[in-house]
Amino acid sequence: MRERIRPTRSGLFAIELTLAVGVFTLCAAICTGIFVQSEVMSQDSEALSRAVNEARNVAECFKAARGDLARTAQLSGGEILAVTDSGEIIETALADNSGAVTDSGAVLSRMYDAQWMETESPFDAAYQIFLTPKTESAGYVSALLQAVRTDGKVLLEWEIAALEAVS
Repeated sequence: MRERIRPTRSGLFAIELTLAVGVFTLCAAICTGIFVQSEVMSQDSEALSRAVNEARNVAECFKAARGDLARTAQLSGGEILAVTDSGEIIETALADNSGAVTDSGAVLSRMYDAQWMETESPFDAAYQIFLTPKTESAGYVSALLQAVRTDGKVLLEWEIAALEAVS
């Protein structure tokens, strides 16, 4: 005589447990991805806040110097670089005795490491701030102020203006 195999409850429980573990694993994977994205967004937000503070300092120095790039470099601690029309850096620009930059393609640069501490070594730099004078109009000088990561991503870009000094 043949014996009948009766279904047991333990087989059904094992299938149910496997499905529950699979659902929780999927949810955990999704949550982990969200937490990683939030950490990256937090770091980007912190970098942007620091970039705004440092750019604001350079902008205030530019305004206090009334648009004079050499004086802005003295006030902000930046370095003046000579730049070609294509944007290639040639060398550090020199200022004449009056404090005016001799090369019309000059840019003020400040370099920062990953913790936004100022550095002089381009190898340690993770961020840079550039101040590029643009035009002189009646009574004011305008400039483009950029904060850039070393990978080329622009964090912020501002057009600023300063009143010219009365001669």
